[in-house]
Amino acid sequence: MSGSPNMKKNAQTRPLFGLCGVLAALVLLGLLSKAMLVVAMVIAFVVFAHELGHFIAARVTGMKATEFFLGFGPRLFSFRRGETEFGVKPILAGAYVKLVGMTNLDDVDPEDESRAYRQQSYPKRLLVASAGSLMHFLMAALGLIVLFSFMGEPVVRGDKWEVASVLERDSDGGLTAAARSGIEPGDRIASIDGEPTIAWADLVEMVRDRPGELVQIEVIRNGSSFSVDATLGSDAEGRGLLGIGGQNSTELIKYGPVSAVRKTATEFTSMVGQSLRGIWSIVANLGEVADRIFSPPNDPNANDNLETRPVSLVGAVQIGASEQLSGSERMQLFVAFNIFIGVFNLLPFLPLDGGHIAIATYERIREGTSGRRHIIDTTRLLPVAYAVVAFLAFFGLGAIYLDIANPLGF
Repeated sequence: MSGSPNMKKNAQTRPLFGLCGVLAALVLLGLLSKAMLVVAMVIAFVVFAHELGHFIAARVTGMKATEFFLGFGPRLFSFRRGETEFGVKPILAGAYVKLVGMTNLDDVDPEDESRAYRQQSYPKRLLVASAGSLMHFLMAALGLIVLFSFMGEPVVRGDKWEVASVLERDSDGGLTAAARSGIEPGDRIASIDGEPTIAWADLVEMVRDRPGELVQIEVIRNGSSFSVDATLGSDAEGRGLLGIGGQNSTELIKYGPVSAVRKTATEFTSMVGQSLRGIWSIVANLGEVADRIFSPPNDPNANDNLETRPVSLVGAVQIGASEQLSGSERMQLFVAFNIFIGVFNLLPFLPLDGGHIAIATYERIREGTSGRRHIIDTTRLLPVAYAVVAFLAFFGLGAIYLDIANPLGF
């Protein structure tokens, strides 16, 4: 019996409303911060690329993929190409590819059994299960090559300093000399009245005893030098005030093609190690991590140890959109994000990709040289899988709360 016209109409309009809701949320995010919208779209692309890796590997190895969706929840819209349905769902917290016969619990049409994941050889299953992480590692390697070859690696120089921040108001409420002069973060103050300010202490000494005096400041910005005249202000104790904060200077170092590849290999290996140590640090300090998750809003101690401070996608967007980061630093963040997600997904627990790799490896060991296909009974692993899902949900939702209640100061 077919449904009523009103039911059909509702079924057709519901996805449209959902799609409009997603688009409205993206527009609202763009109005709030264009940088945050860009970072959110980059993260969505990274998630999409992960599943694209699984999909391509499945197609290459002859497995059947029935669905490829970005997001979770009810369908917003979809289309079919061949045997696969592609589409978008409203909860853009991930993506998925549905392969036929991933476990012994899946019902598969007899005609599709030969193309089921569970019937494939060990190398094919290994490739498909690891393809998502391989995509992350590929994007990370390409990002490092771009960083070292074209953008430049940010290297902190201990023998040089630059402007870290500009104070807007002095003790009297007026604009500081730096704010009036147009000095910006990243500038270098080369001299004051012709006297070089090689060290930060040199500038402090020159300014401290000259409140209210007119001085000439030589500024270096992006390799170009120019001079500005400014009348120094004073702080609450009557000492001269320019109105800047200093930090060690950062220089961008670029490498040739061969050196860039070598540097990429070294840095990639180092960042994999850092990801593993970071995961272990969280596991070894679960109590401290839980305390952070239950910390009240604006808790000054919530972010005092970043090694045990979980970060959600909300926090990743906040960090990536920070105006304090340069383009090179954002590329470093993109690389670190991909490597961490790639490594994390290889942990040997269902429903992570590493869980499927562990199962495939165990099955291959059980088969030995018998030539008979061994398929594990996945029902025995369901309690562990449910525990892992509960663990990830707790820390995932907790990290979102933490990023909203106690955002990182980037």
